Amino acid sequence: MLDVFRKFSKTWVVRLLFALLALSFVVWGVGDVIRGGASRGPAIEVGHTAVSVTEVQSEFKREVERLQPLFGGKLTAEEARKLGIMDRTIDTVITRSLIDEAGRGLGLVAVDDVILRRVTANPAFRGPTGQFDRDLFRSRLSRASMSEEMFLRAERGNMIRNQMAESLAGGIQAPVSMADPLLRWREERRVAETIQVADESVPLPAAPDAATLDAYYHANATRFMAPEFRALTVLLLRPADIAAGIDIDEMMVRESYQQRSEEFSTPERRQVTQIVVDGQSDVARAYELQGQGRDLPAIAKALGRDIIDLGWVERRDLPEGLAEAVFRLDAGATGQPVKTALGWHVVRVGAVQPGRVQPFADVRAKVEQDLRREKSLDGLSELSNKVEDALGGGATLEEAASRFSLKVVKIAAVDAQGRGPNGKPVADLPKSDQFLDVGFHTDIGTESPLTEVPENGYFLLRVDQATPPAPRPLADIKAEVVSRWQAERRHEAARDKAQRLVERLKSGESIATVAQSSGLRAEKTKPFLRENSEGVTLPPALITGLFAAKSGEVVTGDLPGATLVARLAEVIPFTADPSSPVVESGRRRVSQGVANDIADQFIASLNASIGVKVDKQQLSNEE
Repeated sequence: MLDVFRKFSKTWVVRLLFALLALSFVVWGVGDVIRGGASRGPAIEVGHTAVSVTEVQSEFKREVERLQPLFGGKLTAEEARKLGIMDRTIDTVITRSLIDEAGRGLGLVAVDDVILRRVTANPAFRGPTGQFDRDLFRSRLSRASMSEEMFLRAERGNMIRNQMAESLAGGIQAPVSMADPLLRWREERRVAETIQVADESVPLPAAPDAATLDAYYHANATRFMAPEFRALTVLLLRPADIAAGIDIDEMMVRESYQQRSEEFSTPERRQVTQIVVDGQSDVARAYELQGQGRDLPAIAKALGRDIIDLGWVERRDLPEGLAEAVFRLDAGATGQPVKTALGWHVVRVGAVQPGRVQPFADVRAKVEQDLRREKSLDGLSELSNKVEDALGGGATLEEAASRFSLKVVKIAAVDAQGRGPNGKPVADLPKSDQFLDVGFHTDIGTESPLTEVPENGYFLLRVDQATPPAPRPLADIKAEVVSRWQAERRHEAARDKAQRLVERLKSGESIATVAQSSGLRAEKTKPFLRENSEGVTLPPALITGLFAAKSGEVVTGDLPGATLVARLAEVIPFTADPSSPVVESGRRRVSQGVANDIADQFIASLNASIGVKVDKQQLSNEE
């Protein structure tokens, strides 16, 4: 949208319209505009449950963030929608709401005490002492973009849904008459004898004549396409562009060092073990034993307590009260019982690693470098705003560059992989994962938004020209076309050779004799399944053919640069022994599949009886 405004803001007609629009706001005010927005209803309605578009978008955002590691951190909201993640989010919200409606209809409730016990027992919310840590709880919720209220509400819903799922599908077992035939089919193994006929085992054909080569080139033109190339003008805003104007004095460096003192400090760490006691008699006995000079193992043994190893801890890792006691003890000492909100602790300090602060002189150069870079980035941010204002005011990219003494780079032709027409990487491209993506998603003749290059400034580009994909001229790639034609003819000849071997095998010759007489080698495969067989590299189509064949029958399949001839040597049926882990696991999978089918039918029934409405337009427009 910014591109359009920039392009048309350069015409006097649009400037006049902007002036009239500004005048209308002065005359009539903005109140009517603000109040005039139509209120929107829920994005999803399930019975009496209404789900706002904000709730759906928040869940969609969390799902995209969860999937980011799988996409190298580059999954955008638009790409996620194309992948169907928004549709999956909508389905999840609908399914959850249908079950909630059914649960309310049955009078199911989640008791708060049970919910709190579940939350405090969750290992994800336990601190170093093994106890529930409220700060850690809040931190993890914050990273998941959830409030405590949202999380507890979700937990209540999950408990009710789990109750319903357990009552609906819990304990379902598929009949043996259903599970075992599926197991026998899935777990059957087969063994094949193979001969590999490599393309290199037949002579390379001579190069084709001009007419044959031309016909082949035109019949396969799409295989010899040059990619789309774009000519770009790039405006660069780099830290170096303003670094010269930044003054850093000694006082600024020292102030920055003081502000970052924690970064240059290594806190004291101690190796701590403890026991936790309760009851006045145990506490009194612990005092007595410690006063007698007994160490922690002796006290633990006398009180029948297990020693808990907290490992290496810093002061901030321990609860208030306990931290002070631990960091007063000498190495090897056992302290008196200390009371905290978690109980009475008797601790022993093992080794001690003293804290250390790096002197200013040792880190001065780094502090100054970081400070200069920080101020450069701050200055770049201000400069980027000025550049955007200039472009928004109608300046061209070159005019903005000249006004602020910035560098402009001309790229004559680059494809979406960063290569030039010669197939080699184009030099001096901005070091940004987004650059080529922006360059190939910006309309011809328009300027892209100003895009940040992490830790290295900004770039803005204009697409000057686009050369669409087109077949490369035969004259330029004649050697490549000839090579492909020869490789294909050679592969066909190898396949014909393999077929002659098939005919000999069908006539009754042994595979060893056929292979030896042809100068090839016969091999026997390991037993393999229909799918996911470790150590077997047969082509999937060949495996399918072997499982459709009878013993002694022969099939062929293509490999890269070879043809594989395979004769089915052995069929190993699967015996469903009830004590076998494979049988147990297989029956469990089939039972789970039956349970899932029942759950799907239940959800479909709820959908029909309760009713679902989805405002697709609202969900597709909201970002």
